[in-house]
Amino acid sequence: MTRAPETTVLFFALTFLAGCSRSISHHLLDAGMSSAHRPARPEIPAAVLPEAKSPYQILGGDMHCHVSPPDSPRHVSRGMEETVELAHAEGLDFVVLTPHVPARFFQNDRLREEVREELAALERAVPRGEGEPIFIVGFEYTDHRYGHIGASFADLGAVLAEVSATAAVEEPARFFQAYLRRGGLLVVNHPLLTPVDSIIRMARANLSWRPFTAPGPYPAEIVDLDQNAQAFEVYNLAVTELRDRFLLGDSLTTLEATLARLDREIPLRARPLVPVGGSDSHSGHLRAATFVLAEERSAKGVREGIVAGRVCVRDPAACSFEVRAAGGAWLPPGSVIRDATMVEVRARGEEIRFFANGTVLAPEESGHTVFVPVTPGQCSVLRARVDAGYSGPVYVNCPFSLGAGLTP
Repeated sequence: MTRAPETTVLFFALTFLAGCSRSISHHLLDAGMSSAHRPARPEIPAAVLPEAKSPYQILGGDMHCHVSPPDSPRHVSRGMEETVELAHAEGLDFVVLTPHVPARFFQNDRLREEVREELAALERAVPRGEGEPIFIVGFEYTDHRYGHIGASFADLGAVLAEVSATAAVEEPARFFQAYLRRGGLLVVNHPLLTPVDSIIRMARANLSWRPFTAPGPYPAEIVDLDQNAQAFEVYNLAVTELRDRFLLGDSLTTLEATLARLDREIPLRARPLVPVGGSDSHSGHLRAATFVLAEERSAKGVREGIVAGRVCVRDPAACSFEVRAAGGAWLPPGSVIRDATMVEVRARGEEIRFFANGTVLAPEESGHTVFVPVTPGQCSVLRARVDAGYSGPVYVNCPFSLGAGLTP
């Protein structure tokens, strides 16, 4: 199979990243957040931080992980066995495997069968059982002209059976529409990964999502993906810890720019957009980059939490972000609040900053509530940065229902 050229491998060997980011997982959201991987925080008096009654547990995982095979060993140095070992070592709850597949592979009978067989073989290699990380076999749809899409959770074989090669040639968007109907999750990967003027050739590659960074027109399937992808990769470990940290001098440049872009896009598109994170690992590391408020520790629990927008990235402390209308219950990220003129926001952590439509509100102390005026009939997107993490949004007075635009 034709595999992604080396321009899809972000920069240089990533093995030294083993020391660049904390391993964080298996956090529970109760009265506070705790983990053997995080330093203990001081107790918050009950009068300041009321006890949270949450039905969720926080599952930490990596949404963007390459593996060879099916990925070419020229570009990915880690096989399934080492991937499993790393997932255990990092204490990950889940890993989404995203080997590259070529653009429009679904239009060619030979490529369709090749991709299907390779992903089926990867599925058979995934360990199952009590105590194992949850491995979800997906793929990274790699279109070098327009951008990359992480696809997971749907049954690829069933999708290909529904949409023939002939039908996909006539209307390529039908493949992705069928993928969503069958419970798939589509993530726009590294949407703002634009070229940087550098002596490092990899940094000069444009791996961005062109509907975000370049004028059209675009093929029909790219337009469809832009309109219907449920999530956007705001935190890419390689972009943050290599490209931005060392080439731009600010590791948060792309992460915060992508979140700000989603803040603007949500009211324009009148639908939820979920921020997620992944390592984009091609070598000897994995990281918990996405944290999901899940009802159960299962693939179903992970998917449902992401689709509902109950997520935070980079640090699970941001999953403590909550919002309520006057007299209402405290609600987690991903929630929709209607007909409000004032809401309260709160979070728990050492350093807290709230955002309303991209505007930074005054920093607050852990557990204290902040009152935020909102305009009826005007969509307000609220989110938080807590310690090193960023929450998914809460949508206030937005013209959509909970789950709108997100395939249930």
